[in-house]
Amino acid sequence: MRFITPFGIGHFNSQVQVYNVAWEDSVTYKQDITSLLPALEGEVWFGIFIGCYDKGGHNVSLQLKYFPDDIPQEPVPVSNDWVMPVIFSANIMEAASQEYSTVFETDTLTVEVDIPEGIKELTLRYISTGHGGWGNGDEFNKKMNYIFADGRLIYSYIPWRDDCGMYRKYNPASGNFPNGMSSSDFSRSGWCPGSTSVPVDIPLNLKPGRHKISVYIPLGKPEGSSFSSWNVSAVLMGKY
Repeated sequence: MRFITPFGIGHFNSQVQVYNVAWEDSVTYKQDITSLLPALEGEVWFGIFIGCYDKGGHNVSLQLKYFPDDIPQEPVPVSNDWVMPVIFSANIMEAASQEYSTVFETDTLTVEVDIPEGIKELTLRYISTGHGGWGNGDEFNKKMNYIFADGRLIYSYIPWRDDCGMYRKYNPASGNFPNGMSSSDFSRSGWCPGSTSVPVDIPLNLKPGRHKISVYIPLGKPEGSSFSSWNVSAVLMGKY
C-alpha cells in the first residue's frame, strides 16, 4: 500500500488560514487487501516507512477489518491464492543514508522470479510514483512507465493524478498562493499529498520457471540542487 502523507496536517492547522478552507486534524488511508490474504496468515509483521523532514514525526495506527461471507459455507474453503513480492524501490533506510531511487538514470530495474507449477490468472500488481525535480522534474510531468517480461514489452502507461485538489483540506502547510492555488493542488505523477496511490493490475502470460521482469522510466535530468526519482513496487499474484 502506497500513501503519501499530507503537508503539515494537525501541527500547522492553527498557524495557517486560507479563506473558505477548514483543515482536517488527521487523515485516514483505506485499501482493499483481500487479494493479499495469503501473505497475512500466521504471525505477520507490518512495516511502515514515512520520510520525516522535521523532529515532530508522525503518529500512525493500523486497523484491519475482516468481513465474513454473506452465506456461511461448510467446510470453510482453503485459500488457493498465491502472492510473491518482486519489486520495492522506496528508500526505507533514508535515515541511514539510503539514497532516493535514481536507478533509471542509467539502467532498467530488473528482477528474476520463479513461477511455480500450476499457477493460473497470473497478475503483476504495480504501483509507481514520481518525485522531485522542481517544475521540470518527473513529479510534475507525465512520464511513461514501461514494464517488460523476458525482454518483451507487456505494458506501458503514465501514472498521473489530476484530482489532487480534492485533498486540500489535509494540507495546511502547502504553498498557498495569492491567486488561490495551492501547491498540494498540482497534478502529480501517480500521487497526491494526503491520498492513497492506486495500483494497476497487469495480466501476465508466463509459463512455470524462471523469468525476468523489468521496469524502465525515462528519468528527468537534475535541475539545480533538485533531482527526479521514482518509487516503484510490485507483487505477483495468482491462483493454484
